[in-house]
This record gives sequence, structure tokens and C-alpha cells, in this order.
Amino acid sequence: MRGTAHAVIGASVGFAVAKETGAVGGDVLFLIGAGMISGLAPDLDTGGKLANRISVSKKYLNTAVRMIGILLGCYAYFFAKGSEGYISYIGSIILLFVLPRFSNKFMLMLTGMVITFVGYVLMAIWMQLFGIYVMIASLLAHRSYTHSLLGVAFYSIIAYYLTIDFPLNGLFKVCVLAYMSHLFADMRFIPGNKRGIKPFLPYKGIEL
Repeated sequence: MRGTAHAVIGASVGFAVAKETGAVGGDVLFLIGAGMISGLAPDLDTGGKLANRISVSKKYLNTAVRMIGILLGCYAYFFAKGSEGYISYIGSIILLFVLPRFSNKFMLMLTGMVITFVGYVLMAIWMQLFGIYVMIASLLAHRSYTHSLLGVAFYSIIAYYLTIDFPLNGLFKVCVLAYMSHLFADMRFIPGNKRGIKPFLPYKGIEL
């Protein structure tokens, strides 16, 4: 399934949870954005392969990295203060204008390093873990561990720490459900999927 479809599904999860929890205004947009990012996250596993051999295109990765850069810039503007804000702005600029010039694998590895460093400076555990997630994903084969229950578990930990810094009702639910929606949409029985996923990795015996 294409990245656009995953983004739409993730955003829909965010909107549904926002409606369920009675969120209003900016909280609705935040939940929709969290759902969109979470719905796209599993496809950060390029494995260093050429774009035409996997479902993740260079254009998609550039868009994903720039979206992360925009979110980091918004974080710097609305929440960070002093030197933390300047570092966040620098990280945002790097993600928006510098990293998209590199190859997929190298770009993602550097992206993960930037996010992890900024998270360390800001003492944001969720950001550090997300950076580590991106770095690990850049080394994996497509539709492997990020498309498994281990990926869900790791992303759930990220979501848990995210809700500590942003205690928004329904945020954890949005992140986990949107992530899982990607795995469901990539399963073999969904029309258009030529291959499925192996949700029980490292056990490889079952493909759905």
C-alpha cells in the first residue's frame, strides 16, 4: 500500500480518537498529525535498497523527513526555550534542507542521529527513542522488524514517553492504533498487496 494511503488511514485514526475524546481546536490537529506520522513510521525501513525495488520512494522519504523537520520547528517555536530552542531550530533546518539531498539509507541514519541528539539536549526521552528507531529502521530490510509486533512494542514505548511530555487524552491510543493500522493495511489479504508481513519476527514461519 502506498504511503499516501497509510498517511490518510493514520490521520483518520487521529480524527476518530479526537472525536471520541471530545478534543477541540489544536488538540484535534495534534492528534491527526500524530496519527499521520505513526501511520507512516513503519515504512522508514529502507534497508539501503534502491527506491524502485521497494515501496518506499525517495520522494516519500524526503516528505517524511521534512515533516519531522516541520514538527521539530513547531516544537522549538511553541515549547523550547533559550538554547534548547536554537538547537531545535538548527535540527529542523538540517532535516528540512540538508538531509533530503543524501541517499535514502544515509539520509535516514543522519536523521535519526539528529533527532537523538536534539532529544538528548532537550532531555526528551521520546525523541531520543524515536531517533534510535529511525536509525535502526534505516538498516533493516523492508517489511521486516518495523512491520512486526516487536516494532509495535518499541513504538508503544516511544508513545508512552511522548504522553509524559504531552499529556493529551487519547494520544497514546492514536500512536499505537495508527502504527498498527499500517501493519494491517500491508497484510497479504488486502487487495493490491503482492506480499504480506511477518508479524512474529524473529520467528519467520508465519506471513500474513
